[in-house]
Amino acid sequence: MSGRSLGRLLDANANRAAEGLRALEDVARFLLDDAAAAATAKELRHAVRSAVPAGAVAWRDTAGDVGEAIKAGDEGVRASPVAVVRANAARAQEALRALEEGLKLGGGAWRQAEAARYRVYRLESDILSRLPAWRLWQARLYVLVDITLCDDPVAVAAAAVRGGAGVVQLRAKALGQRAYREQAARVQDAVRGAGGLFVVNDHVAVARAIEADGIHVGQDDLDPHDVRAVVGPRCAIGVSAHTPTQAVAGQQAADYLGLGPMFATTTKPHEPCRGPELLDAVRAGLRIPSYAIGGLDAARLRELRPRLPHGAAVAAAVCRAADPERAAAELLAILVPDEHP
Repeated sequence: MSGRSLGRLLDANANRAAEGLRALEDVARFLLDDAAAAATAKELRHAVRSAVPAGAVAWRDTAGDVGEAIKAGDEGVRASPVAVVRANAARAQEALRALEEGLKLGGGAWRQAEAARYRVYRLESDILSRLPAWRLWQARLYVLVDITLCDDPVAVAAAAVRGGAGVVQLRAKALGQRAYREQAARVQDAVRGAGGLFVVNDHVAVARAIEADGIHVGQDDLDPHDVRAVVGPRCAIGVSAHTPTQAVAGQQAADYLGLGPMFATTTKPHEPCRGPELLDAVRAGLRIPSYAIGGLDAARLRELRPRLPHGAAVAAAVCRAADPERAAAELLAILVPDEHP
């Protein structure tokens, strides 16, 4: 490989890595207010630049680059901060690997590029762990705490998370927005204190006001694109989907789906049952976490588990249980039996 060719390789990949790192830095800085992650990204960006010989830029030839016009089909689509983080982390990681190999060819500081690559892996994980939409992938049990099903929503919510529920949604259709906001703030404190994600049902303004981890809307509520404009990029958006068509549409703007009702349910008696066939119809095309919902209890979950795309959402099975924590733990053991013998 000629000096000119090697210089172009080093320059191009240093630029790619630095661009990806700058995007990660700005997500950490402006979306998450995470000073430590932003500082790490900035430090790595400077480390990448310093690893490349200063003369490499002299061989830059953008006009003559045969790969300049090659674009991936999804480059213009970033549905969420998770997509931005994953795309730019991958860009930085791949560029650093190419930079590492190029520096080996030229006898350069390849170990510096290697070390930076491993640090980017860790940085990606750190940033993603701060995003509720990413944490949903680790949440298999989703509990709806309905105030019509329990006397103490705060206590039930905390118990559900202690039992293993990764997400809790407060459902209170009879409350006005102000009363819902007050109740939601208390439940949110309890859920977060136990390590779970808290989701507001329907009230988009409340989700924005209390900076909830998520907001869930139905087919007759505000369009998810409009919801995003209100709650901002960090808040996860969930959408109820009752048909395959709605599931496909929901993935364009939502971070997760609620699929159902699977069976008859007291919380939504007006909605016709869709049955497990809905899961079979949509499972292959799902790209986001999705929860079967509607009339689920332990017995039905055992039957349904092989057909679940991701997880399940329950209400009465936990809210009406004598011991909500134990009930949640038993349901989670059904969903992930390998982890809960």
